[in-house]
Amino acid sequence: MMKDIAELPLPDAQRILIDAARPMATEVISTRSALGRVLAEDIVTPYAFPDTPRSAVDGYALNQVGLSNYQIVATLGAGQLPEQPLHAGQAAAVMTGATVPQGSIAVVRVEDVAVDGNLLTVQSEVKKKENINRIGEEMEAGVCILQAGTRLTPVNFSVLCCAGIAEVKVHCLPRVGILVTGDEVLQLGQTHKPGSVFDSNRHFLVSSLAQLGIECQVLGPVKDNEVTIRESLEQLSAQCDLVITSGGVSMGKYDFIRPLLQSSGYRMLVNRTKIKPGRPLMVASKDDTLFFGMPGYPTACLVNFFYFLLPAVKRMMGLNDVLPPTRKVRLADDLKGRKGRWDVLRMQVKGEPGDVLAYRAASQLTSHFMNMGMCDGLVLLGGECDGINSGTEVDLLDFALQF
Repeated sequence: MMKDIAELPLPDAQRILIDAARPMATEVISTRSALGRVLAEDIVTPYAFPDTPRSAVDGYALNQVGLSNYQIVATLGAGQLPEQPLHAGQAAAVMTGATVPQGSIAVVRVEDVAVDGNLLTVQSEVKKKENINRIGEEMEAGVCILQAGTRLTPVNFSVLCCAGIAEVKVHCLPRVGILVTGDEVLQLGQTHKPGSVFDSNRHFLVSSLAQLGIECQVLGPVKDNEVTIRESLEQLSAQCDLVITSGGVSMGKYDFIRPLLQSSGYRMLVNRTKIKPGRPLMVASKDDTLFFGMPGYPTACLVNFFYFLLPAVKRMMGLNDVLPPTRKVRLADDLKGRKGRWDVLRMQVKGEPGDVLAYRAASQLTSHFMNMGMCDGLVLLGGECDGINSGTEVDLLDFALQF
């Protein structure tokens, strides 16, 4: 029997769910396949960068400075190693990135010289060490360049490739199952029926998790039938690390999920939260499976996703930083809430960099969702805050920053 838990403040529920979401096991994969995955180990430089002294420009490596004329004895491109050192009065033509010969103390730029056969005439002042990148100048060997818990973006993925790392240890992606319930739910392409709703929650969840590289197994929409819902839950629980349901977690006649979880040995983590919109939310666990019972209203589902479900999924992926990213904006309108509750308000952002204003969407009703397509993010009024005046700088949960 699941123990009933009182309504939780948003920060408390967030902390409980992040703690309950354990990082997945690890595997070693080819770096070629690692884009978007989360590192399970620190990555250190395997050797110094650069590992030889190299020319920073197209020019000529010199054995000494102060002379007007030098004899050109070699030509070196990137990737070629010098076969002999430079002696007094000698020079080597070097391309950008080429290893300079032993004895080189400077490189003069090609535009600062004149060449006649093998005779090099320097036409500008040259200083010692000029235009030579020393061994380890960029980074010494054994330096951590990427920490465990880092998600591989195209930028840091390319750093891995530049370092020559062929394989990496990463966290496995969680197996996610989604169960959509409700006799009233229609699929895209079906004929509209008055009183019914189209299944936006499925597509929101699937497409959002796909941006993290996670593929979802989806069942439904299934009818509001206790046997069908039980069988569907048992199937997903046996195959998935995370099970998400849409609808069916309230206290109505056809809300079967709560009693089914109670009779199946699940442990309650979050029963209700003091958040609006966002009710009802129910989160439970059993063995290694985490269960999120999401509300059917699309607005409430979206809010719970960004504040609770997405941080939990990121932790399961092995990420270190999982709380919703925010950015600063200045309010164009007054915001009103209620003390003791965490009010989540839909905002539209306008303006130029340095003068970004956030406007309150006209409707904030949980039952209204159409205006979400015109919104850029969410602003949270938490705890004892019942309002914020226009002109105040606030944190915006920007939808574009979350993935």
